[in-house]
Amino acid sequence: MRTLRFFLLALLTACSCDDDRIPGDAPTRDMGSAFDLSGTDMMTVPRDFGMYDPFDPDAGCGAATIPTERVPGSLILVFDRSGSMDEPASGDSGPTKWGLATTAINNALAGVSDELSMGLMLFPGSDGDACSVASDALLVDVAPLSTTRGIISSTLAGTSPSGRETPIGSALRAGWAELDELDGRGQKGLILVTDGAETCETSQAERNAVLALATTENDASGYLTYAVGLNERNNFLSTLAFNGETPRNDTCMPECTAATCYGASECEGGQACNNTSVLGIPVPGTCQCTMDSHCPAGLSCNMFPIVGSTCEGPSNCCHYDAEGGSFESDFQTALEDIASRFLDSCVFEVPRDGVDMFDPNLVNVGVTFEGEERTVLRQSSDSSMDSWNYTTPENDALIIQGPICDRLLMGSAEVEIVVGCPTIII
Repeated sequence: MRTLRFFLLALLTACSCDDDRIPGDAPTRDMGSAFDLSGTDMMTVPRDFGMYDPFDPDAGCGAATIPTERVPGSLILVFDRSGSMDEPASGDSGPTKWGLATTAINNALAGVSDELSMGLMLFPGSDGDACSVASDALLVDVAPLSTTRGIISSTLAGTSPSGRETPIGSALRAGWAELDELDGRGQKGLILVTDGAETCETSQAERNAVLALATTENDASGYLTYAVGLNERNNFLSTLAFNGETPRNDTCMPECTAATCYGASECEGGQACNNTSVLGIPVPGTCQCTMDSHCPAGLSCNMFPIVGSTCEGPSNCCHYDAEGGSFESDFQTALEDIASRFLDSCVFEVPRDGVDMFDPNLVNVGVTFEGEERTVLRQSSDSSMDSWNYTTPENDALIIQGPICDRLLMGSAEVEIVVGCPTIII
């Protein structure tokens, strides 16, 4: 089990800070003495004047320790119920993908904390255009699992796969729009689960626009977008997870398989595309390699006279995948891992108890990894940087962001929040 310790150090008195060790440039305990602010009223120091150590025990600030906690997040399960989900997961017979997947969902949710909020969206919907996600798509509103666990289970039990199309782009936009409507301070995200590729927005430009939107939703709102392929590995799902800031590991490649194509014009170097259509519905294929250089790193091109060529080898994709005989266990493991990562988010409560005259401009955050000096983070609106920022207009929760969040989730660390001294900003 990963363990994290969190403390809020509430500085209950103003920082008189009569020590010349306060300013400096390094975000550690040893801050140097680039400036002499002795005798300065710290309440009037500009927030961007430079780096100093608000955690310095010699700074003359009275301190008390108050525990802080992670803020539970909210997830929407965006689940494919197109007709192909009624096909056997392995070969020509046996349990269907729908049956195995719904069992895996129930098993996974049984072990997830009641604190996680989750809702269920199914696509395609039962009304509206086949290539849109209708108003009835969100069948279970987002609420703590203590309330929705049973509702999700019964909803899936009373539903069966239907629909010819797989409108992934529309489903994602509908999911992100639902996240916009949620209240709450915690991390927000969605899990796309599908056994196929997009059949509606099939042009390269349309697919790229959806992938770019995953980046925009993360940058603008902090939404995380997970992707799970059921017997499906393709570059769209892999890039979606990468752009949605949910790569399965640190070494995965957004383009991890042969390029998906809906026509030869989408393939480079004169490669053919083995796409087809069924009853007028486009079924994407892959660009047919003729040499190893047409394949992602780690894969090689194998030529087959009848079925065409393919890139083969272990694919290091960024999305989760469930396949063949281990379909159910793979999917359950993926859901459990996603839930665990999501519950162990980098969003923390900013308690007010015992803090007089709270000022959001007098808050600082530090992270100390085992065996290392404390890193004092600056506040920033840029989520790609090692920094922190408030998640709500009320400033009652904050998120630690950038690569340091990934480190925080993977190892033991101490997170400290101090209030009372001017916030260091970027």
